[in-house]
Amino acid sequence: MILFDTDFLIDLVNGQTGSANIATELDEIGEQPALSVISIHEYLLGVYLTYNGKDNLKDKLESANRDLSKFKAIPFTEDIANVSSKIQAEVTKEGKPIGINDIYIGATALYYNIKLVSRNKKHFVQISGLDLKTY
Repeated sequence: MILFDTDFLIDLVNGQTGSANIATELDEIGEQPALSVISIHEYLLGVYLTYNGKDNLKDKLESANRDLSKFKAIPFTEDIANVSSKIQAEVTKEGKPIGINDIYIGATALYYNIKLVSRNKKHFVQISGLDLKTY
């Protein structure tokens, strides 16, 4: 199983070459793609912010849910909260704080000891011990 960050999903849906190449590689080796529920929230939030109050909101949500159905959803748990609080304390003490959602996503990857794929190198390199693949 490999965990993907929200930016990967957005890039994949938008046809970005780097994300498409990674998706093809993983399909070839049969690796299970996963998303944190935090990424699911971020993705759906983007749909609501862009289309709420518009006639095509329902269609856009259906499309988003089709995109999300290709990934295993990993819930945010008490164990992941324990890991994320440690990460947040470390990056805060180092004077290099990052967004809380990225901390939650990184903590999910650390807790399950799985690779995280993201183009957001700036934030995720701050998380010690994270197996990060960027594109």
